[in-house]
Amino acid sequence: MITNSVTEARRRLSELIDRARAGEEVVIIRDSRPVAGLYRIDPSDMELVTRITDQQARRLVTLSETEPRKSFRSAAAAAKFLRKDMAKRP
Repeated sequence: MITNSVTEARRRLSELIDRARAGEEVVIIRDSRPVAGLYRIDPSDMELVTRITDQQARRLVTLSETEPRKSFRSAAAAAKFLRKDMAKRP
């Protein structure tokens, strides 16, 4: 894992993106705390963007914060989970 301050990440962004694309985890820190990360995405990850609503996207963010070990095999699996999960909510 690579860690960089926001200032350093700004200067080295192109290099850090290349390293993330190669599979390395890149964490950006501010005031000694992690605040963002760069990571490689699969083309199937982009399919999710067109399959979910804004409300479902917010739920996915909340889920990633409350259940960080929750993962999906594909974008389609995530979309299916979100549809069922949102149907349960009032």
